[in-house]
Amino acid sequence: MRRRTAIRGCLAGAATALAGCVGRLPRATGPRNPPDAPADQPRRTPDRPALTVATFDFEADDDGRLRVFGTVENRGDARRIGTVRVAVDVDGEAFVREISVTVDSGATAEWAVSFDVAYDRFASGGGISVSVD
Repeated sequence: MRRRTAIRGCLAGAATALAGCVGRLPRATGPRNPPDAPADQPRRTPDRPALTVATFDFEADDDGRLRVFGTVENRGDARRIGTVRVAVDVDGEAFVREISVTVDSGATAEWAVSFDVAYDRFASGGGISVSVD
């Protein structure tokens, strides 16, 4: 019986001691808005590129080689021509392919490139980087 009473007393004491620590969530500190731009260096919102890689994925082609494919989106107001650059890294070895795409305003265009790399070799630890210029 004394053991139960002692345990209850310890639990009550611990709850009382911790009540102030966890009783309130921390409040936000610092400025609510970003500071003003310096007078001699006005801020500029970066231009959003018209062409962007909307999607990309990879698979094995009919010969078992790596095939990378995707779409490019034109967010601009005119037809654009761009170059899709696909870089693949397999076991420290780099492979690069480029393909030209023409995309109408507000539309998307599909692209695909194949590499002389076995899909299974890539799938066991390769990496892909896709960009459009």
